[in-house]
Amino acid sequence: MDEIKITGIEFYAYHGVLEKEKQEGQYFSIDCYFTLDTSLCDDILDNTVNYSDLSCDIVEFCQSEKYDLIETLANNLAKHLLLKYSLINNIHLTVHKPSAPIPTKFDDVTITITRGWNICYLSLGSNLGDRKKYLDDVSKSIALEKGIVEISKSSYVETEPYGVLDQPPFLNAAMKIKTIFTPMELLSFIHKLEQSAGRERKRHWGERTLDVDILMYGDCVIFTPELTIPHAEMYMRKFVLEPLFEIEPYLIHPTRKMNIKEMLENL
Repeated sequence: MDEIKITGIEFYAYHGVLEKEKQEGQYFSIDCYFTLDTSLCDDILDNTVNYSDLSCDIVEFCQSEKYDLIETLANNLAKHLLLKYSLINNIHLTVHKPSAPIPTKFDDVTITITRGWNICYLSLGSNLGDRKKYLDDVSKSIALEKGIVEISKSSYVETEPYGVLDQPPFLNAAMKIKTIFTPMELLSFIHKLEQSAGRERKRHWGERTLDVDILMYGDCVIFTPELTIPHAEMYMRKFVLEPLFEIEPYLIHPTRKMNIKEMLENL
């Protein structure tokens, strides 16, 4: 990817926690770096990003709302630009607040964030109620969400329960998406999907109306109490690997360094 940089985009706005900041305002500036493939622009403006338009959009967005935190301003601005400019793959924003109300000498206050489109893989499962409808509804919910795009989805496969055997069989599938959500934002979105399906977490590995797991998120490796990526047990679950093999057989696991086909053959 190639990188275009626009630095020092200055504007006057009303962001801050203090009421004085909301009323009187102050100067801010933004540095914007974004990546895209310029190899096929053919000297045609429509085949790249018009950095004049983008700069004006940044100023207009930052002056149209009031935020307590420049953290929120930066995150919302990044999402706005990624959704509006489809050629941008990743964007890096630094928000400068040189007149922040800090009672000591300082030069500047900044926040820098990086956001972009990431390819992710999900595992879907249901073994209560109208199983097919619950899996279909995931696609419908994603179609209504601006920050996620469904790329492909496997056929539905009926499988025997895993872990806890005294429960009905599952209907399982795998899905490939691209999203501007961070891993934690994607996890929050998934929890809302499960809640809307009436999921109750009564026992570990137990029955559920809808279960959605993040299998992989780009090449990220995450290990926190809330989230583990890649999914810790995906390599040993046939009901995960078979649907995933259908849509992406040569996808490489970032830590095991094996593709889905190899992991499936190893079971």
